[in-house]
Amino acid sequence: MSNKSARAAALSIATLALGIIGAGHADAAAYAAHQNIYTAPNGFAFTVGHTDLVAVPVPPQNGMPTTREVFLDNTSYGQIDSPGTGMLKTGYLVSCAVDIDLSFGTHLGAGIGAGLTLGLGASPDSLAPGLNASIGPEISASIGLDLEVEAGAIEQIEVATKPLSGGGIGYAMSRDFHLKVEGCGGPLSIRPYTRIEVESPEVNGNGAVYGDVIVL
Repeated sequence: MSNKSARAAALSIATLALGIIGAGHADAAAYAAHQNIYTAPNGFAFTVGHTDLVAVPVPPQNGMPTTREVFLDNTSYGQIDSPGTGMLKTGYLVSCAVDIDLSFGTHLGAGIGAGLTLGLGASPDSLAPGLNASIGPEISASIGLDLEVEAGAIEQIEVATKPLSGGGIGYAMSRDFHLKVEGCGGPLSIRPYTRIEVESPEVNGNGAVYGDVIVL
């Protein structure tokens, strides 16, 4: 195979592989609400829940098939009996199944292990400059968060906290929360969480709800 033909084949396979990795963007989707009620032995009770969860995936602004962008809505709430105080914490657990490690070796084939390897029977220099890449998933969000995540690891992104007073309901409402993950070669999973911590003269307690997993 000539260098020109090998280069064309490399580009075709790389385009196909990356297209499969980043294919498709779903329309806006609404997800179920969740709520838990906890009662201590003395009758003291507290509630935690979330509702109005909506995910709106959008095409990545940078045009890269390994980038995922989504806008998220969620409303978290907590209620504590009086006398009692507490704290509501809400956010998302984010993970990417496979990071990207594109390299061209001396064999013909394609496979996914710790990364994706494409081989075409030629050296990298004879194929195309710039096709070798090693990109780990990187998360950024509306709150100015910027972090790297290892493939398969789960990162916690806290969106809001809300102090709670006994006898009333407290809300933490988030709208159009922008989440972007770059260098993600497999499905991106997002699970919303809402946690509550409470304290009263007789009871210290905690609880949580976890929403349905959003897969992009």
